[in-house]
Amino acid sequence: MDPLLQLYGPWGQHPDHPVDDWKAEVANDDTRLGYWAWVASRADDAQNQVTPRPN
Repeated sequence: MDPLLQLYGPWGQHPDHPVDDWKAEVANDDTRLGYWAWVASRADDAQNQVTPRPN
């Protein structure tokens, strides 16, 4: 079972990724992922972002 699903339950939501944000992306046809897969993909995206270093 997905660790996020185990932690928050099937009807819960991640504190950094509200269900309403996911619903908006689904309504706009920006994602076809289920909520928890969407959360995992957003968490992966955030982890892979590179922060520019000041010169």
